[in-house]
Amino acid sequence: MAYFQNGKGHEKNIDENGSFIVINSKFISTNGAVKKYCNDQLVPLFKEDILIVMSDLPNGKALAKTFFVTEDNKYTLNQRIGRITVKEEVELLPSFVNHFLNRNKQLTKYDNGTDQTNLRKDQILDVVIPIPPLEEQQRIVSILDKFETLTNSITEGLPLAIEQSQKRYEYYRELLLNFPGRE
Repeated sequence: MAYFQNGKGHEKNIDENGSFIVINSKFISTNGAVKKYCNDQLVPLFKEDILIVMSDLPNGKALAKTFFVTEDNKYTLNQRIGRITVKEEVELLPSFVNHFLNRNKQLTKYDNGTDQTNLRKDQILDVVIPIPPLEEQQRIVSILDKFETLTNSITEGLPLAIEQSQKRYEYYRELLLNFPGRE
C-alpha cells in the first residue's frame, strides 16, 4: 500500500542560510513555525509524501503527528521522522492517508505515559486504513482541510472563533435576561 523510509541526522549540517528546510519533530509539532535549514538534502522529499513523528516524550503531543509535503525540492527529512509514499497503483489519496494517520490512536496507544515512545516502521505500516471510494476520500479531505485551516490559521480561524463566541454570548445573554417577571 505504501513505501516507508526513515530520515537521517542533519545536526552537523544545520545552516541558517541553508536551501532546504529540515523536517524534524519541532517543525511538525509547530505546524512549520520553528524551522532549521541545511544545504544538504540527505533525504529528499516530494509532493504528496506523508511525514510522521516517530519519537516523543511521555504524553507528548507530537507522536504520530503528520506533515503533508506540498512541493518538491524544498525539504529534507531528519531522523526519527518517517516518510510514507503511497504506491501509485493503490486507489488511495495521499492526502486522505495523511489525515487518517495524523495522531491516529492505533499509533498513539504505544505512549505508556512514563517512557519516551519510539514508533517502529512495522507499527506504522500495520495501521489498518479503510479505503472508501476515491470520491468519498476527496470529500473527507476537503472537509478536514477546511477544519485544519480554521484551526491553524490565525487570520482565518481567529476571526471565525471570535464571531462564534460573540454569537454565543448574545444567545446566552438573551436567554439569561429573559427571566420570568421581566417587564
